[in-house]
Amino acid sequence: MNKLLLPILIAISLLFVSKSFPQAEWRKIDSPTDKLLRHVFFVDSTTGWCAGKDGIIFHTVDGGLNWEEQNSTVSTFIVALFFLDENLGWALTARDTQPFGTTIIKTTNGGEQWLAEEYPEDNVFMNTIFYFDSLNGWIGGSKIAGTTDGGFSWVDANIDSGFVSDLPVFNFNFYNRQFGYACGGFIDLAGVIWRTTDFGLNWTSVGVSPDQVFDMFIFDSLNARALSGDPEGFFGIANIKSTDAGEHWSFEELPLFALSFTIDFRTNTEGWSASGFKFLFTSDKGDTWIEKPTPDSAVIFDLTFTDSSTGYAVGENGAILKYSKEIKIPTDSIPSFYILYQNFPNPFNSSTKINYSIKENGIVSLKVYDVLGGEVAVLVNEEKPAGTYEIEFNSLSASGGRGFSSGIYFYQFIVYPAEGRAEGFVQTKKMLMLK
Repeated sequence: MNKLLLPILIAISLLFVSKSFPQAEWRKIDSPTDKLLRHVFFVDSTTGWCAGKDGIIFHTVDGGLNWEEQNSTVSTFIVALFFLDENLGWALTARDTQPFGTTIIKTTNGGEQWLAEEYPEDNVFMNTIFYFDSLNGWIGGSKIAGTTDGGFSWVDANIDSGFVSDLPVFNFNFYNRQFGYACGGFIDLAGVIWRTTDFGLNWTSVGVSPDQVFDMFIFDSLNARALSGDPEGFFGIANIKSTDAGEHWSFEELPLFALSFTIDFRTNTEGWSASGFKFLFTSDKGDTWIEKPTPDSAVIFDLTFTDSSTGYAVGENGAILKYSKEIKIPTDSIPSFYILYQNFPNPFNSSTKINYSIKENGIVSLKVYDVLGGEVAVLVNEEKPAGTYEIEFNSLSASGGRGFSSGIYFYQFIVYPAEGRAEGFVQTKKMLMLK
């Protein structure tokens, strides 16, 4: 596009703007079930799974517009869910018949088929599973164990001996293969964080709170954050922090009363916790937290952000929420055309904004590609009403904080035709990132 035309187009689009406002950040979307959903996992902004009561697993490839039920082969509660990519994934459940123990179910084709196998020890109950690749992974619960052969065999890790070291593990958070954390504990006894610095061969434990820690978040090699709440409601949320790679942890009791089931950060500073009947929210990297209501008073147990623009949460009665940080620009009239505007600023450093207009309701796709045609970010992939929108592309958030290399990128805008309407729209534009 001629650079001289860009300011003119932007000016024309703004002539009709009365004001800009953010859409509701979290909103309820249609759910395929009314059963409790405990876990949600997305490998990108559109492809994900949710799971929970009675062994249910549902899969979406269009950002939650449609969900397909999968045959998990089990009828017991799914206690963990983990995927490496759109094909390879695992889930955990506890057997409800003798011999009691843990069942691991695995898929290699996105859940079209799940295969169940028993964890090799009876009366061992695992709560979380994590894989670095198809062969190397960790499982945690009654103990911590590792595999190097894709789960055919498991070897117990070495854990230091101490008052809290043998309490249950609920989650893993790895910074890299060498360095990571596990968290857990037991109600009214201790919240525990375990740390490994030698690829999981050895773990050291430390009590950090009076009650269990269900999840934590790693910012970088030094900084990590966790929350812990009192299930009985006598004490406030515990704000737990390390700034020295887990050598020491600080404890601060907040004037908030809830449990923190999951914690994730949308950006480097903005974080959310799924806390049952409410969210906990921070805008300063977890130093302070406030309460925020959930849509329709939904009870939420798990949440995840796929990038700075998209997130998902699940909970009681089949509740599924979707987060959208897109801005809709209201105008006095519905746009007459489909328009994809040039991003601004361009060139950009790490962040740029993209505007587009749609003249009719439709399913909108806005994706970013590198010069080789590889997809690097999905900015929009959902049904939108007619209007003009603005969305931010942040290369740091889209790449998990690593950032993309300098160079040319392409963003493609597609409006799929609605049922009974033949017309669609496709347009691609170029942008330049300079570091």
